[in-house]
Amino acid sequence: MSGAPAQAGTEKAGHGSRDLLSKLESSDLLEEIVPASRRDGPLKMTLLWVTFQATVSNMYTGYLARSAGMSLGDMLWACLIGVVVMIGYGMLAANVGTITGQPHSVLARGVLGKSGSALASLLLAVTGMGWYGFQAVFLAQLFSGLFGLTHLQLFCAIFALVMIANNLLGFRSVSGYARLVAAPVLLVWGTYTIIKALTSAAGPHLFAVPHVTASQGILLTVGLLVGVAMFGNEPDIFRYARRDRGHNIVSLGFGYGLGLLVFPVAGYLMAELSSASNLGATIQFFTKFSLFGLTALAVVVFTINIFALNDANLYEAVNAVQNFLRGRRRIETIIALGVIGAVVAVFMQQSSSLQNNFFIVANMCAVFLPCTTLVLAIDVFLLERVSGCRRPTGQDGTPRAVTSWAEASPGNAAAMVAILAGLVVGAITGGLIPGTSGFGKTNVGIPAVQAWATTIGIYLAAMLLARFMSSDRAKQVLLGLPAAQTTAQTTAQTTGQPAGAAETAIA
Repeated sequence: MSGAPAQAGTEKAGHGSRDLLSKLESSDLLEEIVPASRRDGPLKMTLLWVTFQATVSNMYTGYLARSAGMSLGDMLWACLIGVVVMIGYGMLAANVGTITGQPHSVLARGVLGKSGSALASLLLAVTGMGWYGFQAVFLAQLFSGLFGLTHLQLFCAIFALVMIANNLLGFRSVSGYARLVAAPVLLVWGTYTIIKALTSAAGPHLFAVPHVTASQGILLTVGLLVGVAMFGNEPDIFRYARRDRGHNIVSLGFGYGLGLLVFPVAGYLMAELSSASNLGATIQFFTKFSLFGLTALAVVVFTINIFALNDANLYEAVNAVQNFLRGRRRIETIIALGVIGAVVAVFMQQSSSLQNNFFIVANMCAVFLPCTTLVLAIDVFLLERVSGCRRPTGQDGTPRAVTSWAEASPGNAAAMVAILAGLVVGAITGGLIPGTSGFGKTNVGIPAVQAWATTIGIYLAAMLLARFMSSDRAKQVLLGLPAAQTTAQTTAQTTGQPAGAAETAIA
C-alpha cells in the first residue's frame, strides 16, 4: 500500500517535468505567424532594440577609432553615416517581419526554397556563433582589465555556457530581460557617461586630431559600426512588433541613434580622457569616471549589457538551427550551441587578438547576413509590382503563407545568384577571404553597402526579367515560385478569377 502513493508521486513528478519541457519547447513561435494578441507596441520594442544596439561593443568601436588616430569630427561623421545606413536597412529588414509575422527561417523557405533557406540558416548560425563567442571573450577581457584575471580561456567558456539561460525560456524571457533590466541600466549609465565626458573634455582640443598616426578612416569605421549593429535576423525580433503607422521608425531610430552615435562617442571620449595605451587601463579609468570607481557596479553593468546582447546572438543561431530540425528539440539545440559558443570563445582567445577578432566578425556580419534578409524584404514588398508574380497568401489573409519544408520549392535561382554575388563583392572589398594577403586588412569603400547593392540590383533585374517571360516553368525556376497549379489557385483566390484564368496571372 505504501508503494502506491510513492509511485503516483513519481508519475506526477514525471508528468510535471514533461509539461515544463513542453512549455519551454513551445515558448517561441517558430513555425507559425505571431498573432496580434502576442505583439508589443512601440515602447516595448524601442526598449528592446535600444538594449540590443546600445552596447559596450559600440563603445569599443569608439575606443579603437581614437586609438587609430581618428579625430572626433571624423568619428561623428562615421557615426552619422552608420545611423543612416542602418535605418535604411532596418526599415526593410524589420518591417518584413512585422508584416508577415514569420521568423526569418520560415520566410526564407517560402522565398528562397529549400536550398536558399539552408544557406540563410547556415549564415545566421555561423555569424551568430561568431558574435556569441566574441562577446564571451570581450566580457572576459573587461573583467581582466578590472581584476587582472588569468586563465581567460576558462572564463570565456564559463561565460558562454551561463549566457544560455534566457534563451531556455524563449523570446519572452529574452525580451523581458532586455526591456526591464538591461535597457534602464544602459539608458541611465549611457546618458550620464556622455554628458560627463563631453563636459570634462570640452575645450579647443576636443576636435583636434590625436597625436597618433592615423590607421583607420571614416569608411572603415562605418563598416565596423554596421557590423556591430547588424543581426540579420531582424524579422525574428520585429515579428513581435505591433503594426503602426510609423513602420517601427521610433524603435529603429532610438536604437540605432543611441547605439551608433551616443555609445561610440562615449567610448572615443573615454580613450581621449584616459590617454591609456591599452584596453585594461582604459577600463579602469572608465570605471572610475562613469561608475564612481565602484568595481562591483562595473561588473554589474558590463555583465547585464553583454548578457543581453548575447541573448540576441544565441536566439539568432538557435532559430537558424531549428529551421533544420523543424522546430523540434529546442532545449537541446540551445545547450548544444552554448557548448559550441564556449569552444568558439576559447579558440578566439587563444588564436588572435581581441581587435583582430572584432574586425573579422564585425565585417563578416555586416556582409554575410543582410544579403539574404534584403532579398526576403525585396521579394515581400516588390515581387508582384516588378515581376507580376505572387506567392501564396495565408488562409487568414496574411501576406505570405507559412511554407513547410515539404511545400518549399527546390530553390530560387535568381536569389541564390544575387546573394552569392553580394557575398563575393563584400568578401573581396572587405578582406574576408582567409588565406589571402588582405584577410582582415583590406577595406575598399563600405563593403557591406556594396554587397547589399549588388544583391538588390541582381534580384530586381531578375524580377523584371520574369515579367517578360512567357513560360510559367521558367518563372518558377528563376524566382522559386510554387508549382503552376498552386500559383494559379492562389491567384484565383486572391483576384476572384477562375483557376484557369488565373494561370496567366503570374505572367
